[in-house]
Amino acid sequence: MSSGNGQNTKGQPGITQAALFGLCPRCGSKGLWDSPANLAARCDACGLDLSRFEPGGRGLYLVVLPVTILLVLAALKLDEAVKLPVWVLVPLWALVVPLAVIGALRFAKAVVLRARLENEGLL
Repeated sequence: MSSGNGQNTKGQPGITQAALFGLCPRCGSKGLWDSPANLAARCDACGLDLSRFEPGGRGLYLVVLPVTILLVLAALKLDEAVKLPVWVLVPLWALVVPLAVIGALRFAKAVVLRARLENEGLL
C-alpha cells in the first residue's frame, strides 16, 4: 500500500458525519443535503458535482423496505406490550416513521456517494 492513500483521506468526514451533519466527503464543509434526503447539486466550498452521484431509483427500496418492516414490527410489539391509546400512537408514529426513513436514506445515500467518489478517484 502506498502512503498517499492515508494522507488523501485524513481529515475527511466519515459516512456517519456526512449522513447526520451533511458534511461533504471531500472537503468536510456543510451543505451536502439540499432537503432532508436529497443531495445538493454541488458542494459550495469545493465545487464537487454531487448531482452525478445521486443514488436513486429502485435501489433505495432495499433501504426503505427493511426499515418499514422493522417499524411495523416495532409498532406491533409496542402495542402488545403497552396498549397505548390511539391518540398517543398516531402522533408517536407520525414522528418516528419519517425520522427513521429519512435517517436510513441519508445513511444509505452517504455510503453510496462515498463509494462512487472513491471509484472515480475523487476522494
